[in-house]
Amino acid sequence: MSRYVVVHGSWCGGWVWDRIAARLSEQGHTVVAPTLTGPDDAADHGLLRHIDEVGRLLDDQAILVGHSYGGMVVAGVADARPRQVLEAIYLDAFLPSPGESAFDLMPMIRPLFTDAAVSHDPAGRTVPPFGLDVLGFTDPYVVSRLRPIGMSTHEEPLPSAENDDERPPSRYILCGDRSPFAPMANRAREQGAECTTIATDHLGLWSVAADVCAAITGNGRRTP
Repeated sequence: MSRYVVVHGSWCGGWVWDRIAARLSEQGHTVVAPTLTGPDDAADHGLLRHIDEVGRLLDDQAILVGHSYGGMVVAGVADARPRQVLEAIYLDAFLPSPGESAFDLMPMIRPLFTDAAVSHDPAGRTVPPFGLDVLGFTDPYVVSRLRPIGMSTHEEPLPSAENDDERPPSRYILCGDRSPFAPMANRAREQGAECTTIATDHLGLWSVAADVCAAITGNGRRTP
């Protein structure tokens, strides 16, 4: 059986993986679902810290899965600790190259984040949840558990790898043909990664957990 380290996206915590983790555990897998450091936890709560946090969990080899912003973290860990990562799976997630930030990959969201941050924090450094309906955040339980994130999560670029090892193999799971992450799926295909498309919204790991779990374990339907 495999060990999975699953990384949540913006405004969420490790709890958002509960439905996936339960299914993986039933199949005999081990699941680690950390909650990344946020503005309420420490002054330093950006991408680089998150890469370090998740990397420290890889005392044994594992399959990494990143949702949304979690893809930035997974890419960083895969570059930093390639021998510890059996596979990197991107679930409707950012797929950066070294030197790219989340804002570089989706420049249209920068002003949205800035406006939300300024309305929440005079310094404009903390971003509250926004645009929830569009993203599929409609379950009252989910909405009640969301928390602000720091602008640095999307500003800090993916660091360059400090080793000559190849990146681990990867797969991409796209949540719906109209997903804003479709360009990331196209990039994954161009890099030779296997891609799967699931008919769901961005929060498919919560709303259609069985389908997403099947795709993660390789039992879902794949599309070219």
